[in-house]
Amino acid sequence: MRKGMTLVELLVVLIGIAVIVGLAYNAVIQARREAHLAMIQAQQAQREAHAAMERAREGPPLSGCINNLRQLVLAIHAYENDWDMVPIEYRHETPEGIYGRVQQLIYSYIRDEKVFICPSDPYEGRNSPSATERYTPSPVAIKWRGKEWRISYTYTINERTVKIYNITRPFPDMVLFFCPWHKMDTTLIARYDGRIEVVPWGRYTSISVITKP
Repeated sequence: MRKGMTLVELLVVLIGIAVIVGLAYNAVIQARREAHLAMIQAQQAQREAHAAMERAREGPPLSGCINNLRQLVLAIHAYENDWDMVPIEYRHETPEGIYGRVQQLIYSYIRDEKVFICPSDPYEGRNSPSATERYTPSPVAIKWRGKEWRISYTYTINERTVKIYNITRPFPDMVLFFCPWHKMDTTLIARYDGRIEVVPWGRYTSISVITKP
């Protein structure tokens, strides 16, 4: 009767143990890879869900508003080419209604009422946000010659601001329009040189003809 294992038997046992350890190691590595992949997929799904919630909160894409602002700036330049000045908004009451708002002054250069309306404006240009509470409406639409003239955007050049800022000629950084209707605390600004800025609410302490940090 043998008292121990032969060298061959010992080698066979060691090889068997090595194979088992190798298979177990590969199984552990594969499990870790699958767990890591599942974690990445879960994080991606979470990011996509978060982005979807942000888009839902924002409402319509910013691209529509940005396109409107670009067309409005082009209309301002077309007006300037004809009259050698940018439109200066004023209020003139006539028997036919009120005239002098920017949407009336540049309408002939656009002829599309939709350009004056931000897709995110729930009032479709009939009201403007209050200075104290952003979504408290205050009437802004006017009537002239039986037509309702609406606009979502705030035009900064008027008789008052011309005097305050002593405007004689336009300058590149001059703010022409801004849109306060977007949620997610975002404001869109259109400058004279054609730049459209998407800025977080509060980045500027004031937005008028110029922006103050």
